[in-house]
Amino acid sequence: MGDPAGIGPEVIAAALSGFRCPSGVEFLVIGNMDVFTRFWPRGKELPLFIHIAENSARHISGRPTLQSGRDSLAYLDKAVEMLKKGSLQALVTGPVSKESVAHFVKGFKGHTTYLANAFGKKNVEMVFVADDIKMVLVTRHIPLKEVSSRVTRLKVESVIETTHAFLVNSFGIKAPKIAVCGLNPHAGEGGAIGQEEIREIIPAMNRLKKKKILVYGPFPADTLFEPRNRRGYDLIVTMYHDQGLTALKSLYFDKLVNLTVGLPFIRTSPAHGTAFGIAGKGVANSGSMLESIRLAGKFV
Repeated sequence: MGDPAGIGPEVIAAALSGFRCPSGVEFLVIGNMDVFTRFWPRGKELPLFIHIAENSARHISGRPTLQSGRDSLAYLDKAVEMLKKGSLQALVTGPVSKESVAHFVKGFKGHTTYLANAFGKKNVEMVFVADDIKMVLVTRHIPLKEVSSRVTRLKVESVIETTHAFLVNSFGIKAPKIAVCGLNPHAGEGGAIGQEEIREIIPAMNRLKKKKILVYGPFPADTLFEPRNRRGYDLIVTMYHDQGLTALKSLYFDKLVNLTVGLPFIRTSPAHGTAFGIAGKGVANSGSMLESIRLAGKFV
């Protein structure tokens, strides 16, 4: 359910209350039922629910506390326990406050890294999906000053190989065409605006081509997301968080899904945060959560 003081409970309630489950799929909510029922339509049957309340404090929408951070971690840990037992096939996560959870898990960077560690997986990537576009990040939640040193041949190659395999095996795309962004403005201008493309990105692409993976670029990121320029590509590879997500969230904020690739189960989440400033006010858009639930159900 995510942080019980954020918008997670209300967007889940809004999404599930009007959603028809695909045949053979059943949804279970893990969280605080007292919070959830504030947003669930009165008189409508509740979905299956596991109620977890680690403390006696009453969570108030828009007012995050240490307890709300602790509880959001408890919901996640319960899901991990059930996934390891095989009683769940997919996980949709509501947004948590990284700052709050970090009080209980030192260095907490988000669901993706936490789940990768919980299941002992190294090559786990964040893919964002909306309509006809899919995008993967080479680096994720790190300071901008560290990005250049983290964009290496091995990292670029690993991210593309992992995501390529998922596109083939899970999306059923036989020969995905992958467009790669440069790190620097204008993709480095042949070395005039940085050397990362020449030293790291292009050599990684050349190694991938030898493995029969269809990669193109590197392209300037400021023009690749224009619909005519991205047409025909099954995946866009971006080098850092804001390079890809500023464009995608501007285009698809209300329907964008974060899909984790490389875990032994399907995991999706809405591509937005806790939005404490609007939580409980009835204005949160549930579109991204709905698409996350729909995509998880489709894969199951």
